[in-house]
Amino acid sequence: MEPVDIVLTKGTFEVLASGTRLDILKTLHTRRMTITELADGLGLAKSTVHHHLQKLAEAGFVAAGEDGHAWVYYALTPEGQALLQPHGGAWIRLLLAAGLASLAGGVCALAAFLTAPVREVPVPPLAGGGGVPVPAGPPTELLVAGIALAVIGGALMTYTYVRWRNTRAAGCLPADGKST
Repeated sequence: MEPVDIVLTKGTFEVLASGTRLDILKTLHTRRMTITELADGLGLAKSTVHHHLQKLAEAGFVAAGEDGHAWVYYALTPEGQALLQPHGGAWIRLLLAAGLASLAGGVCALAAFLTAPVREVPVPPLAGGGGVPVPAGPPTELLVAGIALAVIGGALMTYTYVRWRNTRAAGCLPADGKST
């Protein structure tokens, strides 16, 4: 989905000039909510929240939707999302790239550790005795670095997936994973 352009008009500035409306937008950024949830969360009367939601809906920043139950949920529109998150899902792409790079580095370090040749190196002679050949394997630093990078990469990718799934479930991102 392409980035959304917000047309800044006098009316847009008037709608956004209210601190209460900005608080409503920020609250809806976490997830969709009913008027009752918004009123309770912001400590306002339902009629006050309803009035501000009407103004935000007229400006195109909030939309009401029914989920088949008796409740009406309000959520940010793509324009409302663009106000609060102008760079869209860039953080998802950044975390995912860092996780993949770390995971790839870990796999490469582990592969280097596992494929390194084993060499026979004699142990220096002890006092009065001869040396015995002892296998000297790859540096253990490769093993430690490989495991650490793989764990960090896996953790970053898991964290990114959970954040992406929660954001999508809250209605902040479309199903294709791209934000506005």
